[in-house]
Amino acid sequence: MEKILIIDDESKFRKEYKTIIKSLKLAALEASNALEAANILMREKSNIALILLDISIPEVDGRGIFEIIEEYAPQIPVVVSSIFPVKDQRLKVPGAREYHNKADGKKVLLEKLKTIL
Repeated sequence: MEKILIIDDESKFRKEYKTIIKSLKLAALEASNALEAANILMREKSNIALILLDISIPEVDGRGIFEIIEEYAPQIPVVVSSIFPVKDQRLKVPGAREYHNKADGKKVLLEKLKTIL
């Protein structure tokens, strides 16, 4: 089964994203920091269809995590999802497949995920 890796330090967003992912009939993997994300990525990268990445993560931010993804699993599309406006997201993490402002809500994110998948 294809999986989506959620990388977000806030549990409320991980929970919300899991609901969206289940509606797509996919499984969700969760990481709250860079170390967890790297471990999951190394273990599951052949099963990961997409990564949802927050920018504001303590210790190693979203840009740093994106660089790890680009090095070890460049084939996996990344959707940056943050409270920052999309134009700021593009500056902070250039090269992601898509960008999502968390304020735009679940329906907008769901449509973006459907388009990519």
